[in-house]
Amino acid sequence: MEARITNRRMRTLCLWGSVLLLLIVLGPLPSTTAEDAMEAANTLGITAQDLASATSVSSGNTAFTQSTISIPTYPYADFLYWETNTYYNIRYPVLNWTAYEQNPRTPVPQDYELLVLENDFLKVTLLPELGGRIYQLYDKSTGHNQLYQNPVIKPTKWGPPEQRWWLAVGGIEWCLPVEEHGYEWGIPWSWSVITSTTGVTITVRDTELDDRIRTAIDIGLPHNRAYLVVTPHIENPTFAPIPYKFWLNAQVAPGAANKPGGNTQWIFNADEVAVHSTEDARLPGDGKTITGPDYRFSWPVYNGVDYSFLHNLDDWLGFFEYPQAGADFTGVYDHDSNEGVLRVFPSEVARGSKGFSYGWGNPIPWSYWTDDGSSGVELHGGVAPTFWDNALLNGWETLSWSEVWYPIGNVGGVTEATREATLGLEQNGDNLEINLQVTRAWQAGESRLFVWERASCYELGYQDLPALAPGVPYQTIIPLQGHALDALAVAHVDADNHVLAAYGPTSCLDYTHPQ
Repeated sequence: MEARITNRRMRTLCLWGSVLLLLIVLGPLPSTTAEDAMEAANTLGITAQDLASATSVSSGNTAFTQSTISIPTYPYADFLYWETNTYYNIRYPVLNWTAYEQNPRTPVPQDYELLVLENDFLKVTLLPELGGRIYQLYDKSTGHNQLYQNPVIKPTKWGPPEQRWWLAVGGIEWCLPVEEHGYEWGIPWSWSVITSTTGVTITVRDTELDDRIRTAIDIGLPHNRAYLVVTPHIENPTFAPIPYKFWLNAQVAPGAANKPGGNTQWIFNADEVAVHSTEDARLPGDGKTITGPDYRFSWPVYNGVDYSFLHNLDDWLGFFEYPQAGADFTGVYDHDSNEGVLRVFPSEVARGSKGFSYGWGNPIPWSYWTDDGSSGVELHGGVAPTFWDNALLNGWETLSWSEVWYPIGNVGGVTEATREATLGLEQNGDNLEINLQVTRAWQAGESRLFVWERASCYELGYQDLPALAPGVPYQTIIPLQGHALDALAVAHVDADNHVLAAYGPTSCLDYTHPQ
């Protein structure tokens, strides 16, 4: 995943703004030239090699459609007024709670524009009118949406203190330029689309104004991949440096229930986390207004309790990986349904990683945000390590990076993850149980699996793999011959020994045993 900062002149920004505006007016435009196909492929993270081999590994097709969805919505719109953050020069809607609560509050059906991206593996929807958010992420192997989907649009009293409200719509939202969801989660975003033989990419944008920080998000679905590519572009079209916060926030509910179970587990990789807020009396910082990463505890086990599992939480808990994201992937996995979702990202650029739960033993009442008891757990990713930190964007600069999101299932847990594959490893007695899930199709003999002893590169296992497909994990057992898991290295590689996913060092791929 590539990250980049570019320095643009205003003329270039205006030109691109005009192009985007044209795309919005004209709607879907098919890309028919080789140059267009390659540009779209680059956006989706597909290489020339992938293009050359695409027909041999997948017959997948990607479709884009426009539709509408009716969602019961509370009548808050008539009680909104606008204020301006003068520092950022950004207007945002504020809810007049007094007037709102003095009137009837019964949800009524409301139609919203729905953008639909679909290939053989995934169905993804977007709600441009509610912050340009990713709304649903359906895994076609199970038919389940892995993101929380609130059945009602209902105001809450959370959000930035000056804005005083927030909608727990569900899906993945974009949070700029302040913490606690930003300002633009509930307003219409413009959108444009590029379709090609390599897939479809929708770009959502908060504004074209050139006197404030702004963002555009490319959301791409390749035709032969079981992942979604998300590429934020945070733009400063002004001459002055701007300190800011940018976070994306996914509300996740793996499986069919549209709410997490007690055996839902966060997948984070840091050895320590910093509490943002909690009422759990067993944890540091409970009940306090916290102004920095001063209340920390070991992750995932603290005082004998594994806090990565929801059933071990009492009250709500929000926390950051400390001092920053511990690896290039995070996720949520439900061990009862054996379903989950992963985020794979460049942690050297998107350093912030946060989790939030409403609690388990004594949770926040669900009536605060919904009407049916549904809920999700939150998985945040940000540019700066925590909400207490700012990032800085110089004049005329744009910060961009690409990350992927994809559903997983029947892997038993996640040990390592890349955009190519997920490895779930578990030691069971003197055996190593390996669960491998890929994000593209592989023909028989096109990939293989190695297991070595790290210290000597002694080979404990080697397999030429059969045909692999997304949604169908490959499972195998390797005898450990007395070795512990942390003494091993495991690698899934292609036919040229390019590493697709690995646990531990991969230097044994280049090792030649002495004769």
